[in-house]
Amino acid sequence: MQSPQPSSAAPWPEGAKTNGASIFAFIASLSGFFCFLGVGGALGVVLGLIARGEISRAGGRESGRGLATAAIALGLLNVCLAVIGAAVGITYLARTKPVSATRSAPTVAAPKVRSPSSPPHPAKAAKTAPPSRASRELGSQTTTLGEITLADISGDLENELDAQRKLSAAAGETLVLWLVVPNCKPCDGVAAALTSREAQKALAKVRFVRVDRDDYQPELDRLDVPTEKIPGFALLDARSHARDFIHGGEWDADIAPNIAPVLGKFAHGGYAKRRYPWRGPARDDETQL
Repeated sequence: MQSPQPSSAAPWPEGAKTNGASIFAFIASLSGFFCFLGVGGALGVVLGLIARGEISRAGGRESGRGLATAAIALGLLNVCLAVIGAAVGITYLARTKPVSATRSAPTVAAPKVRSPSSPPHPAKAAKTAPPSRASRELGSQTTTLGEITLADISGDLENELDAQRKLSAAAGETLVLWLVVPNCKPCDGVAAALTSREAQKALAKVRFVRVDRDDYQPELDRLDVPTEKIPGFALLDARSHARDFIHGGEWDADIAPNIAPVLGKFAHGGYAKRRYPWRGPARDDETQL
């Protein structure tokens, strides 16, 4: 008897079906680029490996190895992009934001003494009211305000003025005596104006010696310095006597654009046209201007 010849036909259908896991793996990997970044890619890698295993075990009955391989490659790419994006985001959030530094203008203190005095004309309040101080209580103090020097003095007035004159001469500065009283808004306006751009330009190399009129009334009278109008400003001679004088009535509102040009011209000897000309020390039978 002849043995039966082996059939060449395969025991399964000729058209191998596509592995379902490979299809789901490819879809998962693609979804990772649109809505499930990282998660879809990881799922695609896992399903792709499972699909490749199932296709290998099927012995040719299932196809889709290339689809599974593509799913694994796309999934790995998706996972790498997700890791890189997370690292960049964490680095950005953890970055320390720089703290912006603000530079503030120095605060100029106005004197504080016993009794208030009326200003020479109605004045607008300064934008920033400097804190008050009493020169005799706190002692002499010198403050540098950019190009301007401000000295608040105590003790014997003539000795202090003589010391300040020597300091101003050594520094190449013009000495201006500045009279103030407590609760004086025009005085505060001048103090606030000294740090302005206008004052820094007009009053460069000027040393203001600020004194409380009420503390030094007898000494100021002896030095022929007018004291009725406040704030007052005097240029002194070598004996500390007044040789020129103006007061706050020379400008309108107590703001830097009004104050700086007047005081600048006065300090540097160029203020000729005045509202209240000063004609020297008053005699016993007349009133000081």
